[in-house]
Amino acid sequence: MAYTHVDGEYFIYNNQGQVISPNHPYISPTQGGQLNAQKSEFQEISSYHAYPSSSPNYPSHHRGWSESTTSTHISSGKPFLPSSSSSIKKSFTLNTGGSWIPEIISVVIAFGAVGSMIGVLAKFNGHALPEWPYYITLNALIAVLAAVTASAMNMSLQNSMSQLKWVRFKKSRTRLSDMEVYDEASRGIWGAMKLLFTYRGSLLGSFGAFVSIIVLLLGPFAQQIVVYQTREAESLEGASVSRALNYTGALPGTSSSTGFVPILPLKSAVYNGLFAENGRPEASLAFDCQSGNCTFDPYDTLGVCAQCVDLTPFIQEYCAAGRASGNCGWQVPQGAELADSTEVFSMTSQIPSARGDQPHSSIVRLIFMGTEAYNGRAGEVNPWARQCTLSACVQTLETTISNGVLDEKTVDIRTNTTVLDNTDLNDGYDHNVYVDGKDGTQYKLSIEAMLAMRGWFSTLFTNGSASRSTSAYNRTITDNSVVVNLTVGISSGETFFDSDIVTAFYWNYYEYANGLDLLVNDTATSMTVAFRSFSGAAPVSGRAVYTESYVQVRWSFAIVPIFVVIGAAIFLLAMIYQSRKSATQVWKSSALAMLFHGLDENAKNHFMHARSLQEQNAQARATKVQLEESDDITLLRM
Repeated sequence: MAYTHVDGEYFIYNNQGQVISPNHPYISPTQGGQLNAQKSEFQEISSYHAYPSSSPNYPSHHRGWSESTTSTHISSGKPFLPSSSSSIKKSFTLNTGGSWIPEIISVVIAFGAVGSMIGVLAKFNGHALPEWPYYITLNALIAVLAAVTASAMNMSLQNSMSQLKWVRFKKSRTRLSDMEVYDEASRGIWGAMKLLFTYRGSLLGSFGAFVSIIVLLLGPFAQQIVVYQTREAESLEGASVSRALNYTGALPGTSSSTGFVPILPLKSAVYNGLFAENGRPEASLAFDCQSGNCTFDPYDTLGVCAQCVDLTPFIQEYCAAGRASGNCGWQVPQGAELADSTEVFSMTSQIPSARGDQPHSSIVRLIFMGTEAYNGRAGEVNPWARQCTLSACVQTLETTISNGVLDEKTVDIRTNTTVLDNTDLNDGYDHNVYVDGKDGTQYKLSIEAMLAMRGWFSTLFTNGSASRSTSAYNRTITDNSVVVNLTVGISSGETFFDSDIVTAFYWNYYEYANGLDLLVNDTATSMTVAFRSFSGAAPVSGRAVYTESYVQVRWSFAIVPIFVVIGAAIFLLAMIYQSRKSATQVWKSSALAMLFHGLDENAKNHFMHARSLQEQNAQARATKVQLEESDDITLLRM
């Protein structure tokens, strides 16, 4: 045996380490604090000693829950002297266990993450996709913020749910099995679903479990907030086309009747308009449209305009000298004629004279006549006449580029109708052609350029005809004339043409409806392109239209992240309030709290005969306990 002396009492230990109370029959106190022991052998206490409990008044050695909380003591070489029972209990009383600061910080972080998510979405809503470094996408940022939100809220929800069990057991007697239910609910979705559907956590616990489950939807819903749509967008860069403010292209030439000849680009443009037969003479105009689709506001440019009028009502019968009536031709007052019915087509050109017999802006006037109508019957004589004029003008254009194809529409035309005498260009007057634009700007065509075109056109558009007479075939073939067996429209047969230009107009008239107007307009447009490509050209800026992907925010999907953070905050505030109201210590999910404040002795004895976990669970469901304090120790009591 061994003994110790504490506070006037002796504690005796047998060889098995059991405490023998002072009232043991083998021990009786003596004077001066001596002990008489029968059949006892005193031994010196060791530096390491266990205190088993055989009485509620002394330290216990039972496994599991106990009134005192420690069964072993490790000393530093001196005997361990047990103090009174109350002092031992006080030394193992767990205090508050923690604070709510970490949970409050986590909720603040969650609010910050959701607020950042909403702010980023609001900033880019309706805008093009942001271009961030390292190919970071908007979805990636949303995913990161959603993950931060979920992690922060899980911490708050789990600890709040763990605290709820202590509040629940502190406020009322509750089935002991609910301890496990709350513990599972604080650890994951499955436990939260069990708590929610079994309604074991009252209204507050069900709310916390519901919020814990909704957290699972936060990530998918956050990804559904943003969708990407396509739309047409405009840019003020990468779209330009030229317009002509003036045109002065001309070269001195003694071969011309006017003393000037056109520059080669203009000649090329005229030939392109006459013979390309593609209906798109503006295709040769240079432009810039990086997206392939561009629009331009209406703008003015110096150019060449065509105007055609019908002269058929003015046709009169015309008989050449020596011809009898019935074998005559036709004529118009404007000075064009057809000799007879065998002369099926004619072109007569009229160049403005230097003395000013036509408006100052006129370049050439062409009069066409024929014996067969476009929509008539072959061989049926039906004479017609049409006049077309090419003039310098200012055009108001609407330009669009679609899929890289330029398309222009003329919405307004202005010309100079004054008549000037250009006989003496050195008379001190300005003989240039000026045309006012819609904004009052004057556009200039130099008199040299005008005279160059008039001189060249007098040769190019030499009067000519298309004939099927025998005498026509016997004429001398020149470099410009051509004899072909031509079938076009209703016209058929071997035909003699004085020039290729006549052939082109004849072909267009019978091949297309309004064919003469089309060919003259193509020639005018091609010449306008030449004007806009010379030194007097200036760029016109437009808008490049391109398809872009943009951010569309579906705010309805933002309800889940907002609800989750607000729900977590409400649940946390409710737990703080309930803990203070019920004076429940803030133990949350502390494992030490479970160890130090377990079941009392009666509750432990109640489960002594339960040998399996299933039996213990069954008894726990039938046993109600409550968290109570006595002698400064908090225990779960039945």
